[in-house]
Amino acid sequence: MKRLYIMITAGVLLLMSSCENVLDTKVTWQIGDDDVWRIPELAMGVLHKAYNGISNRPDCYAENFLDAATDNAVCTQHSASVYLLGQGAMTAFNNPIGNWATCYSMLEYINSFLENGLGDNILYNREDPEKDAMIKNRLRGEAYFLRAWWHFELLRMYGGKSADGKALGIPLADHFFSYEEASDNGEFIRPTYQATVDFICSDLDLAMELLPASYSGSDQNFGSTQQGRATTGAAAVLKSRVLVYSASPAMQDDDIVRITGMGKYEIVNPNLYQKKWELVARQIAEILSMDGFGTYVPVLPENIANAQSESADFAFRRYFNNNLLEANHFPPYWFGKAMTVPSHNLVKAFYARNGFPVTDPRSGIDLNEPGLDMTRLYSIMDDRFSRIIYCQNSTFGNSGEQLDMSDGGRDSHSFNENATTTGYYLAKFVSTTSGMLNPVASSGTAHYNPLLRKSEVLLNYAEASNEAYGPKVAGEGSTVSAYDIMKSVRNLAGGIMDDTWLEECADDKDRFRALIQNERRLEFAFENHRYFDMRRWLLPLDEDIYGVEITRNTDNTFSFKENVVEHRKYGIANYYAPLPYAETSKNPNLVNNMGW
Repeated sequence: MKRLYIMITAGVLLLMSSCENVLDTKVTWQIGDDDVWRIPELAMGVLHKAYNGISNRPDCYAENFLDAATDNAVCTQHSASVYLLGQGAMTAFNNPIGNWATCYSMLEYINSFLENGLGDNILYNREDPEKDAMIKNRLRGEAYFLRAWWHFELLRMYGGKSADGKALGIPLADHFFSYEEASDNGEFIRPTYQATVDFICSDLDLAMELLPASYSGSDQNFGSTQQGRATTGAAAVLKSRVLVYSASPAMQDDDIVRITGMGKYEIVNPNLYQKKWELVARQIAEILSMDGFGTYVPVLPENIANAQSESADFAFRRYFNNNLLEANHFPPYWFGKAMTVPSHNLVKAFYARNGFPVTDPRSGIDLNEPGLDMTRLYSIMDDRFSRIIYCQNSTFGNSGEQLDMSDGGRDSHSFNENATTTGYYLAKFVSTTSGMLNPVASSGTAHYNPLLRKSEVLLNYAEASNEAYGPKVAGEGSTVSAYDIMKSVRNLAGGIMDDTWLEECADDKDRFRALIQNERRLEFAFENHRYFDMRRWLLPLDEDIYGVEITRNTDNTFSFKENVVEHRKYGIANYYAPLPYAETSKNPNLVNNMGW
C-alpha cells in the first residue's frame, strides 16, 4: 500500500503552472505545501486532479469500449487490453483493466483537499464571508462525491467473495495516508462488501446535502460556467447504482447466495435475499421521488455526438471536442480503425417493433429459415437498433452511401484486414459527419460521455422492485412498478407500442428479470455497464461471440451465415478480479477473491 501516498504539491504545480498571476512571486521549486493550502487556485487544483482522472471518452479502455470484453462486441485489435481480458489474460500480476493504483491516487488527492483545502486559512471569496462559506460547502460536497466515485470504481472492480464465501469490499481511504501509515502494511484490510457500500453511501448522502441541484446563470461559482461538476442529482444516481450492486447475487455471502457454476447460482436464504432487495427498492424509491427524477428520457444520437446541447437526462457527464473516437471506430474505408465492433449476439438481443424478441418467430422473422436474408431482420428492428449498430446496407452517417460488408465489399474484412470481423460497425457515440477523418480536410465535433443518467435510477428501481415485489406491484414509497418502467422504456426508446410480450413476461418474476437485464443491455450499450452487470448477475461469461458472413448473390440479394468470431476464455474466478499481487504479497491481511 505504500503506493497510496501521493506527492500532492508536485502534482498541483504541474496542473497549475500556467497561473502566472499566482506564481509570479516564486519560482516553481520554491512553492511548498503552505502555499498550496493558502492560494485558492492551487487548492482547487488538488480537487481537480480527481475530476481529471475520469475519462472524457467512453472508449476509455485503451481506446476501446469495455463492451468488447462482453457478448456485446469484439475488439479487432488483438493486442488491446479488452481483447486480452476476454482471452483469460487477467491475473494477479497483470489485470488488463486494473485501476487499483489510479483510484487510490485519486482518493489521496481528495482526502488531502478535505483535510487542508477548506479551513480558515484559505478564502475562496475574500470580500463576502457568506459566499466563501457557500463555495466551501460546494467544494466539500464535490470532494465527498468524488471520494464515493473512486471508491465505487474500486469496489465494482475488486469487490467479491473470498474463498470462505464472504463478500468483501476494498480497503477504505477515509483520510490522507501519511508515509508512516502507508508503511504499516498490516493496517489495510478489506471490510465487508456491505460496510464498503455503507461508507460510500454515507459520502453520497453528505454530497447530496451540500451540492447544488444544477449550475445555471452567470454567477462565477454557481453559474453555467461550472457545468460538468458534481450535483445533487449526480450523487443520487451514483447512490442508486451502488445500492443495486449491493443486492446483486454475486455480492452476497455464501449463506445467502452460492455460485454453483458458470452462469449458475443457488439462493440459499430466499427470505434474507428478498429483504435485501426490499431495502434497496425503498432507498431507490426515495431517489425517484426527488425533483427531476421519475421520468424516462431516451438518449438520442444528437445528445452524444454532433451535440448542440446536452440531454436533460445527464446527471454527470464528460465532454470532448475532437475526432479521436471516430478515428478508432469508423470503418477503414472512412479512415477509421474499427477497433470495437458490435456482435451478432447483441443484434439478436433486440426486439422487433411489434415488441417480440427477434429470436421469436412472432417477431415476423424466423432466424432458422434457410438462406435468410438478414436485411429483412434489420428492417423490422425497434428504433434503438439503428442508433447503436450499422449493418449491411446501412447508410453511413451523412455520406448517402451504403455500407457493404459482403465478401469483397469495401467495408468487409476480406477487403481490408482492419475492417469488421462481425459484419457490423458501431453507430452509437460516433459522429454522423462521414468525412471528418478525410486527411485533406479533417474536422472534429462536440461529444458528451454520459457517466450518470437520471433514467438509470428508473432501471435500477425496476430491477430492485421486481426482486422485492414482483413485476406489477408498486412497492413501498413508489407509484410505479417494474412493469410500468419497462413499458415506458420500450415505448419511448424503442417505439414499441404492443405490450403482448411484456405481459407474457410479467407473469413470472424470473422471466421479467431476464427482460429487465436485456432492456438494460440495450439501454446502456457501449456505456461500459455490460461487463460489470454480467459479473454481478452471474451471467455466463464464456459464451461464444458470433458475427455474420455475408455473400452477395448474382441477383444482388444477400446470403448470411452466422459464424463464431471469438471464443471467450473466462472462468468462474473472473466474476471477481484479483487484488494486485504487489499488494497482497506485502500485506497478508489483504484477503484475495476466490479463485486467485
